[in-house]
Amino acid sequence: MKNFLVAVVALIMNAFLFSCTSDSIADKDTLYETQATEGDDGDPITPPPPGG
Repeated sequence: MKNFLVAVVALIMNAFLFSCTSDSIADKDTLYETQATEGDDGDPITPPPPGG
């Protein structure tokens, strides 16, 4: 009976970890956008050839 009570308390406490509000899809999409590092296409500038 004590194990059952501990399991029920653990389930109830676990229910408080979940949020009732959901994030918008636009907020989630901004996490995966590629940000440009150099230039417009995001490719870094290649160094000039040696002995130029």
